[in-house]
Amino acid sequence: MTDPADLAHEVLLRVAAFVRTLPADQLQDLASGAAKLELVPKSGRPAKAAPAALSRPVSEIESMLAELETRQAAVQYLNDLKLTVPQAKELAKTLGVAAPAKSTKAALLTAIVDATVGRRLDSLALSAR
Repeated sequence: MTDPADLAHEVLLRVAAFVRTLPADQLQDLASGAAKLELVPKSGRPAKAAPAALSRPVSEIESMLAELETRQAAVQYLNDLKLTVPQAKELAKTLGVAAPAKSTKAALLTAIVDATVGRRLDSLALSAR
């Protein structure tokens, strides 16, 4: 079966069989163009590319977080960096902050702030007693 017409026919039969199993909402998305079918090799998807580089070096971010005096200021600083979720995960990993794999951006930033600024502020509060 090396004839392109025969191969195309076989592929269309398989696609039709697959499409028949989809629920109505997914069919509607395909019909409207809101969704698409994608060819994925049997071996799986290729590995994702590394996250885009941070806008600032990690050492600069770390030292800035060390200077901030409130959790709110630290959250605002991290929000101003406009990190993507992969970048926030990479920052957390580099800073040694444990974060669940499926964390949201807000949860990642909170974990980073708690592990850096929050821990320092808690320590200062306890030593002031």
